[in-house]
Amino acid sequence: MFRFRLSIIRLFLLLGIFLQYNSYAQNIARLRFDDDFSYLKADSLKTTWKEKIKNVSLGSNLKLSLGGEWREQYQSYEHLNFGEVPADFITASPHQIMHRIMFHANVTYKKSFRVFAQLNNTARFLNPNPITSQLDENLLSIHQLFLDTYIKGNWLLRLGRQEYSWGQERFVATKEGPNTRHPFYGATLKYVSANNKLDLFISNPMKMNPGVFDDVRSSESFSGIYYMHTPSKSRYNFDLYYFNLESNLREYMFKKGNEVRHTFGTRFFSSLGPWNYDVELAKQTGSFEALSISSFMAVWDFNVSPIKHFYIGFSGNYVPGDNSSSDSELNTFNTLYARPPFGQTVSLNISNTVNMSPYVRYQHSNKWLATLRGSFISRESLADGIFTPNMTPLRPILGKKIVSDARQVGNIFALDANYFPTKNLSLQFELGYCVAGDYMSDTGNGRNVLYFALRNAFKF
Repeated sequence: MFRFRLSIIRLFLLLGIFLQYNSYAQNIARLRFDDDFSYLKADSLKTTWKEKIKNVSLGSNLKLSLGGEWREQYQSYEHLNFGEVPADFITASPHQIMHRIMFHANVTYKKSFRVFAQLNNTARFLNPNPITSQLDENLLSIHQLFLDTYIKGNWLLRLGRQEYSWGQERFVATKEGPNTRHPFYGATLKYVSANNKLDLFISNPMKMNPGVFDDVRSSESFSGIYYMHTPSKSRYNFDLYYFNLESNLREYMFKKGNEVRHTFGTRFFSSLGPWNYDVELAKQTGSFEALSISSFMAVWDFNVSPIKHFYIGFSGNYVPGDNSSSDSELNTFNTLYARPPFGQTVSLNISNTVNMSPYVRYQHSNKWLATLRGSFISRESLADGIFTPNMTPLRPILGKKIVSDARQVGNIFALDANYFPTKNLSLQFELGYCVAGDYMSDTGNGRNVLYFALRNAFKF
């Protein structure tokens, strides 16, 4: 088995080398509908196929742009989920190849409207366990399909299936890391100027299924406002936002019910410099069945650069949990549709946790980004459990010990190294080790977790 996994690693390295010598720099965005190839309109020397497909004339004032990505990811786990896996799992230490191909077309008419369409194909190989996450496999789907109508001034109306991503994705994320990205179906009114951006939206998240064209709209309703301010003569930025979630799918300490949750938040952060900060604060109110909601989140990240390209930082969070199961309040914080805050070593969220996370980072231009980090995580409230990034309960487990005086969740030590030889190609290496805390062993399996991953992505 070790030799087989080593052969997979060698194959991924060779694939990365091949793609490096067959790629050229282009202006590719994280959200592909934000790609900017306007420079090609004045460039008559478009020689590569990747440039030619970015500015195709379909007639008077009608332009077509094509693009896509091919990503292969190898992952290996020892004691997945602390060794606590469903009874129908064949192994608690799987390895797998996560495959993804996406293709999109963008059609623009003057400055009046555009249609953006994107297909998605994701699949999982080698892992013999049943597929339990909607992010693992989605063989063929219309990932995005929306119409943009440009309104007078700086306003734009977007209707259809679309991706959302704001801030550090602590509430709404594309889910870029796992395999299948997460879209929403809704309407978004956008305002964009040099220093200000404003999004007003109402939507339903999409529920991805593993088959062909079988995705459906979730019953959850998600709406809100997100404002971003970036001063032109200062590196000090801030965001303000409000989110509204209506759902009957979330579960808190084995209880489900109708949830109406309001999130009010702000984020203060600096543009990259010799010293940096990122502080985000949020308050939640609302109701969960007969309970009133009152919860709070504080997340921070500070770093300084003592040597060029190197940063020493300290990040963490304080997110209280539910105070009591017998009072009239629910104090569990809901991170909605957030990215995994601790990477993919363990599927753990920040709800009901206190985390202290020192790190060292190397960041050189747009070529290298590597972070070595330790995260020391404990429960804030003994009356509440812990959750996965999509707010599925992780502990306690029904049928096992429910009440525990243990606080320590785990200590995660992780290395995440990224290399970007061109704007088309990215290579990523991840290594993580989690020492399980006494809370995990007290409420179920508490095995230490070892995680390793290699990822190659080619975008055009």
